[in-house]
Amino acid sequence: MNIYSTKRVKKSERKCDVSGRPAQLPKCPECNSSNNWKDGIRYTNTGQIQRYICRDCGYRFSESSHMNKNVETYILNRRVCATKTEGAKNLIKVETRTENRLAGATTKLFDPKSKILEYAWWQKKNGKADSTIEGRTKLLKILVKRGADLYDPETVKEVIAKQQWCNGRKNNACDAYTSFLKMVGGKWEPPIYKTIRKIPFIPKETEIDQLIAGCSRRMATFLQTLKETGARCGEIWWLKWTDIDFESHTISITPEKNSNPRLVHMSKKLTDMLSQLPRNYGDRVFSFPDMPVDHHARTFSLQRKRIANKTKNPRLQRIHFHTLRHFKGTMLYHKTKDIYHVMQALGHKNIKNTLLYIQLEEALFQGEQDYISKVAKTQKQICTLIEAGFEYVTDFEGAKIFRKPKM
Repeated sequence: MNIYSTKRVKKSERKCDVSGRPAQLPKCPECNSSNNWKDGIRYTNTGQIQRYICRDCGYRFSESSHMNKNVETYILNRRVCATKTEGAKNLIKVETRTENRLAGATTKLFDPKSKILEYAWWQKKNGKADSTIEGRTKLLKILVKRGADLYDPETVKEVIAKQQWCNGRKNNACDAYTSFLKMVGGKWEPPIYKTIRKIPFIPKETEIDQLIAGCSRRMATFLQTLKETGARCGEIWWLKWTDIDFESHTISITPEKNSNPRLVHMSKKLTDMLSQLPRNYGDRVFSFPDMPVDHHARTFSLQRKRIANKTKNPRLQRIHFHTLRHFKGTMLYHKTKDIYHVMQALGHKNIKNTLLYIQLEEALFQGEQDYISKVAKTQKQICTLIEAGFEYVTDFEGAKIFRKPKM
């Protein structure tokens, strides 16, 4: 059964307010446009949900997600049915395991959701970052949903082994469960998964610009900021307006993952894009404080897929948020040949993490013979070419010749 209704709503059937005028449609959460259409009705267990589509950026959203709802009614609709004699029904029951369960865990009833919530608060009290708490609790929820018993390490090992995850993600799941056992006072012998590090994909600059030009205004500004700063997506996602200095054209990056803070210069293009961005999120540039970056990543994947199909370029599908950080590090080393400068620009504390870009630069530009040549005669032309990344070659008939490798 199709849960969506694609029937168009006639003007005579539209809801009206007290004055008799048509009710105002909600604004698009992506581009803040009011030019929206109703895009059918979704039928759920709690009733009908109106769907909308933005005529400017093509973003689809639901009425329940972006219009004011009565929270009390929502809670009543999701309340567990109970009678006076039987009481509330236990939704999750775990049978007692006598052999492989942890010592002291002999209760017959165990609620994983409440225990994971307790674990999240335990991490918060121990000073863990919000991104770490979110990632670990998410992995534990996935393990429980797929059959793991958090009080039986053997079942956790079995579930992790069955997943079609890379070794790095399996190691993250093991670390999350090890931390959980530390809270409840248990121990286990975690499996060892050898992480295989792969060479990241580095796209051409024209492909990145093509992708940015095809995205919505908010997404394009986010990608342009990642490209010029080389910051992690989380660092830009939590960016505040007070971190941007439009007079000196600089952005102050607040670090994550124990990296170093840095001050990055931004181009006039990025300055204009940020200044024209609507301030819909208070003191934040791209999101409210409680909005996860995963939602933004899903929106980016949809726009990226649409642009890749339109341009017939499947290479665009391989571009992720972190790809732009690798692109910045590679191009910066290619221009400066100074690995310490790249280390400072990316905020690395260990130079071993920066040595990757030497390998990427050598692989991309080894034996490259295609260059863009420019001739400058005046001081202004020379400064313009140097700012654009051109390098001086030689003099010829009173002029200076510059060149830059093609991307």
